[in-house]
Amino acid sequence: MNYEPFLKNLPPIIGLAILILVLLFLLVNFGYLRACDIPGFSGIYYVIKGKPQVAIVTGDDGTGDPSYLRTIIAQEIHIAPMVIPIDTIFDSSALSNYQIVIVEHAKTMSTQTLWAFQKYVQAGGKLVWIGDAGTGLSEKDYICEKVTFSYRPSANVTTAPNQTQEVCGDWVEITPNSLDNSNDGLCAKTFGEIVVDFVTENQSTYKIATTGQYQLCTAEKNAYRVSNAEKILSCLSDLQNEGRDPTARNANEICATYNYWRRGPSKTATGDSVVSLDFPLQVLGIDFARQYGASNMFLIPSGGTHFLTKGYETGTDVAFTSYFGVSNVSLVDTSRFASVPRTSTVMSMRLEGDMYPAIVVSTPYISINRGGLIVYYAFPPDDLIKAGAGVRLINNLFNFLMC
Repeated sequence: MNYEPFLKNLPPIIGLAILILVLLFLLVNFGYLRACDIPGFSGIYYVIKGKPQVAIVTGDDGTGDPSYLRTIIAQEIHIAPMVIPIDTIFDSSALSNYQIVIVEHAKTMSTQTLWAFQKYVQAGGKLVWIGDAGTGLSEKDYICEKVTFSYRPSANVTTAPNQTQEVCGDWVEITPNSLDNSNDGLCAKTFGEIVVDFVTENQSTYKIATTGQYQLCTAEKNAYRVSNAEKILSCLSDLQNEGRDPTARNANEICATYNYWRRGPSKTATGDSVVSLDFPLQVLGIDFARQYGASNMFLIPSGGTHFLTKGYETGTDVAFTSYFGVSNVSLVDTSRFASVPRTSTVMSMRLEGDMYPAIVVSTPYISINRGGLIVYYAFPPDDLIKAGAGVRLINNLFNFLMC
């Protein structure tokens, strides 16, 4: 058999194969493809690239046990994550050397740090966000509600002797400014303080609208309106039902509806301005979070074929009562998931008959995001492992992230 034609064409074939491998490596390396999207390429990629660098960012409060999680990862994945204190993260450069970043036991977090995580994801980083991380305000942070008060004034105008007629004016809109006069509405350090400010501003605006030479337009069905205050009004209703005064302390205790991931504008520790951030929508790929007290919570796998739940397709429910308590754990609501590209609920949780997602996978900002990926856990995976559910959760997670 004459091999000469084959041998003659072998160098160009080898050259083409090398070019294809280089191209595939670059496409995966810069986030345009995933290694497992190409059959047989994942092993080649990680031999060349090396295993990803992993960091666990942690603080002084919140759910989870980062030390135990690090031990489990080292045992199962044979990667020893670097542990980074949350108070050293001021911008995304502190995270740029890590392909996977896990955030756990870091409830108290500045808005500046939240921005760093957003930029990390936008640059192609893979972020694992656990439980109540980031739901606690730091010293210089505050939250805002874009509340506005609107009213239509009127005056009685004399049209003939002993006759008057109501003449309604244009609508007047008032957006209360506080802290930095940024037109973000009511701003305060806690939700309770926002509730108190709302009561004060509402009383003041209504008094302006109904005293002096003007009155509210009677021809207008609803001449006095309040916008974007649904959570505040719900809180005031809860306080009234409980027979509690509308103080900041009572509101923070009774009203567990505020999403502390939506921040700002705010300040850094040195007093520099930090612009506002809607972290659940922009980074996690969700736009609502709630706080629950201790309840009868169970994990129920849904869509069991997903990589992250492999091995949990069958079996009994897993109790989660002890993981939540009163720790401001943020669960996610699916009501507006459709507005976020490629967001999927992987595992759900049953709470008193209602279903809530417990694991959410998201790729926000898909048009400009270079392969960034977020896996959000409403519970600490390490607590689940301690409860005897096994280590599949960690193996599945890293198989998914390193795909």
